[in-house]
Amino acid sequence: MTPPRSLIAKTSAVSAATLGSRVLGFARDVGTAAVLGAGPLADALMAALSLPLLARRLLADGAFNAAMLPALAKAEDDTQAAAVANATLALLGTLLTVLALAGALAMPVIMMILAPGFSEGGERADLAIACGQLAIFYLPLAGAAAVLGGIANAAHRVLLPALAPMLANAVVLVAIAFLLLEGWVATPAAAMVMAACAVISGIAQMMLMMVAAHRAPASLRLNAGFAWAAARRVLRASGPALLFAGLPQLRLLIVAAMVSSVPGAVSALNYAQRLIDLPLGLVGASAGAVLVPLLTTGRARRPGVETTRAALAALAFALPAATGLLVLAEPIIAVLYQRGSFTAQDTAMTAALLAALALALPAQGLEKIFSAAAMSHGLTGAAERAGIVSLVNAAVLAAGLGLGIGPTAGACAVALSACYGAVRLGLVLQGAGHLALSGDVWRQARGLLLACLAMAGVVLGLAWLWPSPGAGFAAALRLGVLVAAGMATYGALWLLLRRRLAARAGDA
Repeated sequence: MTPPRSLIAKTSAVSAATLGSRVLGFARDVGTAAVLGAGPLADALMAALSLPLLARRLLADGAFNAAMLPALAKAEDDTQAAAVANATLALLGTLLTVLALAGALAMPVIMMILAPGFSEGGERADLAIACGQLAIFYLPLAGAAAVLGGIANAAHRVLLPALAPMLANAVVLVAIAFLLLEGWVATPAAAMVMAACAVISGIAQMMLMMVAAHRAPASLRLNAGFAWAAARRVLRASGPALLFAGLPQLRLLIVAAMVSSVPGAVSALNYAQRLIDLPLGLVGASAGAVLVPLLTTGRARRPGVETTRAALAALAFALPAATGLLVLAEPIIAVLYQRGSFTAQDTAMTAALLAALALALPAQGLEKIFSAAAMSHGLTGAAERAGIVSLVNAAVLAAGLGLGIGPTAGACAVALSACYGAVRLGLVLQGAGHLALSGDVWRQARGLLLACLAMAGVVLGLAWLWPSPGAGFAAALRLGVLVAAGMATYGALWLLLRRRLAARAGDA
């Protein structure tokens, strides 16, 4: 059945807004690197922004909708829906405001937990505390924006909520332009301005969401009252979705804490993670937009097969992305970041961390698919346990590898933790009959791996024949050619392997 034109239009609009946000996000990170580099100042800012970034990942990127939209849909009428929205905003806003106030007061202790390697009373620690005390007030703003966005989405208004991340990035870019024009480069004042931008962007997002939710059926109104019991159910139900939405960021926080004693490691880790977020976010979007509705509405004739197909699709995207980021880590970082305060030494450290994080991308993609399938089938408890144990594994491995060997080894803990999570969730689904791993599936997975290995060989060979010209346009051109050659190799080989598999199936 062909989707309605309105659905296609809305999906296209959201996709375009998401792509625009990612582009602006890269521009924001490039600007931040130019202003602060990857040294002590950037370390302090990244540590201070870790909690606001986590809140944004959990609340502002749509994961909260998984709990709020069903509650609004179950309301008997618009007045009851408004009462649910009123109470949810009041509860979540009060909780996050209290947490923000407590966090501001306890910021020295929080920084000792998030960045224990920062010397107490040193430049990084003092600046991180000051920036953190300012940026943490993004939390209640993110909560209000999440509730208002849910009200708008319940009324099928998707464009303005989808533009909110773009608006947040635009606010930061304006501040970066101001800092560069004023010459406030590599200064503590620049870091404080960037921390203040987290709060300003939160205000801008909340105001945009207010416009999006205006006069929606469930829009906030005092005469509707407060449905406290329904709101408490919303907050409880949001736990699993928020856990899996935040797993990449939580793992990053753990690794950053373990390697924070190395100057520049925290900021380099965050710059590298931004490049992982793009392919990982697209895999997560496919799980939420395609697989979950298919499973929850009962339209999947063979749920196990559909989940397996979604997992293969995730691998078909994540494996080549991981391979490309792994073999081209240094030229990617050099072209994107190496300017201003970001030095060649910063490039080397960030590239090593990017290569380590790239190893985790396929497993994290499978985690997205398997967790969405598990929760759609009511296996929430098992999924939660798998996620929590994987975080414990990340902490143990990051402590052992990061403290014992160094930041790059510590970043490898993300891959090992994600592999455990993906395997554990896969076993849960297979045991419940919701994952079909046939011989054909393994052959396709093997074909994907072979295509990626061939792609890596071609890219490395071309890189050897065409040595790096340094920086500037020539370096960007070389990187573009290498990426294009890798994509062409992978695409051609994967199509060839698929045809062979299809012919074998036909002969059988």
